[in-house]
Amino acid sequence: MITSFGSELAEQIARPKILIVDDIHANLIAMRKLLRGIDAEIMAVDSGNEALSLALDHQFALILLDVQMPDMDGFEVATFLRDNPVSAETPIVFLTASNTDEFSQLKGYMSGAIDYVGKPINERILLSKVAIFLELYQHKQRLVSALTEVHRQRQILQATFDSVADGVIATDNAGRVAWMNPSAQRMTGWDVAEAIGKVLDEVFPLVTAGGTPLNDALFDEPSKASDAASQAMLRTRSGGRFAVTRSASMVRDTAGKAFGGVIVFHDASDAYARQLALIGRAETDPLTGLLNRAGFNKRLQALLHGARDRNTDLALLFGDLDRFKQVNDLHGHAAGDVVLKEIAVRLSNCVRDEDIVARWAGDEFAVLMLCENPSIAQQMARRLAETVAGPIDIGKNDLRATVGISIGISMASAADWNQQVLLERADSLLYETKAARKRVPT
Repeated sequence: MITSFGSELAEQIARPKILIVDDIHANLIAMRKLLRGIDAEIMAVDSGNEALSLALDHQFALILLDVQMPDMDGFEVATFLRDNPVSAETPIVFLTASNTDEFSQLKGYMSGAIDYVGKPINERILLSKVAIFLELYQHKQRLVSALTEVHRQRQILQATFDSVADGVIATDNAGRVAWMNPSAQRMTGWDVAEAIGKVLDEVFPLVTAGGTPLNDALFDEPSKASDAASQAMLRTRSGGRFAVTRSASMVRDTAGKAFGGVIVFHDASDAYARQLALIGRAETDPLTGLLNRAGFNKRLQALLHGARDRNTDLALLFGDLDRFKQVNDLHGHAAGDVVLKEIAVRLSNCVRDEDIVARWAGDEFAVLMLCENPSIAQQMARRLAETVAGPIDIGKNDLRATVGISIGISMASAADWNQQVLLERADSLLYETKAARKRVPT
């Protein structure tokens, strides 16, 4: 027979339940009166079998179990309760009217009981013990609930990290990889099982567009990190490279002590390609496809530093077309454009792969070349003049135009490696050459 007290509150899942097991019905009624002030759902049964049946379906905060019962005594019931996963951790307090000797107590503890309450029941002792066990149960439930919520939040976070396109890498306080999401594994080429424990620089090596390792700290101030990220390339495990943007932050405990870090990075290949395209358009002459003045000056500045460091000289050949104005005047600007495009092709085909050709302005062209002495630059100037001098089909009634080119040569060493002086000397020497050619009778 089952007697349930406080059934009106049975639907409250968080409310603790207490099970009383005693074969004497009057004892069950008495226990109910003693526990009437306890905030718990009280369930009572008069046999061990009924107790075991309820224990399969309910999670009890406490079981008050009579020792002396027919058919199945309290020791047997306790043993079965301990074997049931649902009730294995439920506290069992034996109720006994006999003077419990040491052997009986030992038998009770071995069967799963954790305490005894003698009969007749002392109300104070019973209520005190019940209150303690209920408090422990509530603490446990709160802890279980908190752990369940932590697990749930972790699962949500894990699912979020697994689904985002951005790569996420977590490190420990020694700068070693502790975790990576699938996107990070895909982009870096590292499997998480292999990456864990390796230094971050090995798994996530950043380099400049030119391949120089970036040694700046990943966890610098956000402003520095953003500046570095805009030019950072990630070198993958297989040796490939692609542009990334990234942000990084330290993870700290409540005392402010860092115990790791998190890096979030994004594949910026498309943005980098668009940036290069914009730079290319900004530095390219639209008519000839050669570098324009801005692009030429940028490379000149880089070569001036590089050539001086490599202990070699740099020659600037500054050229201006001869008789080009006559082509425009006689055949129009469309014909002039045809001539400029053809000259650009001829100059590009004449120079070496490492040399740089640009359309400076109008009918002016410039060539940069690394060379050991001025004589090499002079030989190049003669080849350029020869290739320019050939007739050009301007596509107008089989008409052909013939132009020449005057070239001024300036050496970086003679200009003391000063970009402005180098340009001015080349320009001055060009017009000296042009003036000298005008004085020569044709």
